[in-house]
Amino acid sequence: MKEGFKSAVGLAFFFVIRGLARLLSPGGFYSLWRPFAFTRATLNNAFKKPKQLPPLPDCFHFEKTTRLARQQRADFYLNHMVGFFPDRLAGPDWAERCRSEGLENIMPAMRNKKPTIVAVCHFGPYYLFRFWLRANGIPVSELFGGDSKKYTKLMRFRDRLSPHAEIPPIFFQNQLREMNASLGAGNVIGLMIDTPFGKQIDVPFCEGWTFQMATGAVRMAILHQAELVPCLIVDEGRWHFRMHFGRPVPKEFLTAQSDWNRAGKHLLEEMMPVFQAHPEQCLSDLTRCLKRAG
Repeated sequence: MKEGFKSAVGLAFFFVIRGLARLLSPGGFYSLWRPFAFTRATLNNAFKKPKQLPPLPDCFHFEKTTRLARQQRADFYLNHMVGFFPDRLAGPDWAERCRSEGLENIMPAMRNKKPTIVAVCHFGPYYLFRFWLRANGIPVSELFGGDSKKYTKLMRFRDRLSPHAEIPPIFFQNQLREMNASLGAGNVIGLMIDTPFGKQIDVPFCEGWTFQMATGAVRMAILHQAELVPCLIVDEGRWHFRMHFGRPVPKEFLTAQSDWNRAGKHLLEEMMPVFQAHPEQCLSDLTRCLKRAG
């Protein structure tokens, strides 16, 4: 009964937000909701001290202040609302709000219907990457942890509005067979490389540090002879975003006999400039993967 009530409230809120958004430009709608988000973030952080950051490489240091924590929490609330409009993100009002760099690294595989894996991590508003990729004509399917029972009515309804809805936007851990079939058919799958699940390898990161990386993306790329392309999404503020596609992992790094660390190192080297430019957007699930070498 409780879950049913929460689902009904969520759907009602979803429709109200979409209705209000039709009356305003994205910028105007952002300005309308910003005070509510900051109020909620302020209350959320009122009695919390900023978490002490774990030891990090020198290039990753930034000051974790209460103000920054409040700003990031407010941005989290606001950015999640972008996912309410998957059918509008490709339109003229929204498309200019997400710039893409490095599309040439993924589009040839898309045009040739070659299996493609997009390697992502907990950086910036990572939870929006599948919406913006689909808005850019890349119908990615994202692998979620847990069971498909987590796929709520609201998530199902929202995903039916997504471009290329015939290709499932989400697969769960109990749907790996279906996900492999979709990848084998030449579709795009998004996989996290900084989860603590499955096989892990320690990849050289920078001097004195390694990165504990999940190997699922590398192993699937080898199995399907797929392109493996790194991707990060940066929050530039006020509902402006930028996606960075790195160079695909070289084929010689993706063979059954190859050293997986070489593939992992390539992914990290392509992501490193974005990490260093925006260290405050490296989330805890990402930074916990950083270990002192030895």
